[in-house]
Amino acid sequence: MELELEAGESAIYDSHVHTRNSHDGRDPVIAICEAAIRNGLAGVAFTDHCETYLGAEACMAVKEDLMKEVAEARGEFGGSLEIAMGLEIGEPHHDIALARELAGGAEMDFIIGSVHKVRGEEDFYFIDYDRPDILDVLRKYYEELLELSECDCFDVMGHIGYPLRAMSRVQRAKISLSGFSGLVREALASLARHGKGIEANSHCLKEGTGGILPPLEILKAFKAVGGEIVTTGSDSHASAQVGKGIPEAESLLREAGFREISFFRKRRPA
Repeated sequence: MELELEAGESAIYDSHVHTRNSHDGRDPVIAICEAAIRNGLAGVAFTDHCETYLGAEACMAVKEDLMKEVAEARGEFGGSLEIAMGLEIGEPHHDIALARELAGGAEMDFIIGSVHKVRGEEDFYFIDYDRPDILDVLRKYYEELLELSECDCFDVMGHIGYPLRAMSRVQRAKISLSGFSGLVREALASLARHGKGIEANSHCLKEGTGGILPPLEILKAFKAVGGEIVTTGSDSHASAQVGKGIPEAESLLREAGFREISFFRKRRPA
């Protein structure tokens, strides 16, 4: 389902929502759907975490549990809320076979591919950003974004610039990411070439720790290299957060030159 981005009021689609099936999620699908309807959302894509380093058994359990809850929610809310079954696969490029298994199946609507950690390191939420080799670690992040962009088992790349979430304002001011712009452009061009998209993620906005990820210049760069598919996502982990920041994300996408956002069904942006 495509939504035209016009100035003024528009339908809200949240394509990045976590439930209690994620290790850091809180609420069941039913509760999130109820909140989404109260908040006036038109559609929600449930995208629980499947981190490939956890292995097939743990990841498939998340998928199966979410599928059951989504089926129940569709039976209850299908007439009033568009509900998509999805996953956020962490580091698909670290285990392509598992990522393909997770993304497969007729029941799947939408797959986010993300980098939360790079080989040999912890999740970026737990890294010390004052360590002397931090620029090397950050370079690995952008190199792995490029590696991820070549994978065939996802639809949209999640929260480009993820390490910025965990940095303090002082650290963000001290660390320059300008040296990685070439890698970012390569990854964006690869995504566009393979018909993949990126998301405007409002998680940092709602937490008051920054703005939309990725920032405007990266959204513009994606448009410039021929990128067409964009989604909006709150990256919510509780029902109270669903849909938060989506209007601001839509506004930034308009400023970047996009006129449509996508909401996936059966792995297609239509």
